[in-house]
Parts: sequence; structure tokens; C-alpha cells
Amino acid sequence: MAQITYKAPERVDRLASNKVQEELDKLVDEGATELIVDMSELQYISSAGLRVLLTVQQRLGEGGSLILANVPKSVKDVLDVTGFSGFMNIR
Repeated sequence: MAQITYKAPERVDRLASNKVQEELDKLVDEGATELIVDMSELQYISSAGLRVLLTVQQRLGEGGSLILANVPKSVKDVLDVTGFSGFMNIR
């Protein structure tokens, strides 16, 4: 199982989401099966950013896992309100 950590930028909004999607897709294409997204510097995530997380989790499938690490309270609140914390692996 290839474990890779990705450092999320300060903002994952409509403008940044395409770049983040491309970077995460590349890691999955290169064989990442356990992808840890370090959110320690993330200050804002939009619905486009949430869609990126969902898409990557689906790409990893049953054999892989997406782990959200060091999630700031403001971002955790968004994950809670949207229901993402119910099915995302948050550490």
C-alpha cells in the first residue's frame, strides 16, 4: 500500500480546485492507495473543494483510502454541516 501525504493549500475554492484535483489525480495515477491530505494550512474550502475530495475518494475505491489530517476547526465545521464528516476518514 503506497502511502502519500499531500499538503493542501490555504484555500481550495473554485479557482484552486482544478489544480488540487490535478495534483491529487496524479498521485492516484502514480499508485497512491492511501492518500493523506494534510489540511493544517487550509483556511477555506468551497463546494468545489468538497467535490475534489469526493472525486478522489471515489477514484481510490474500496482498495484505497483518503485520510483528512490536521483539519482546522473552521474546515471541520464545514465538513460537519455538509455531512462529509459522516463518510470521510478524518484524523
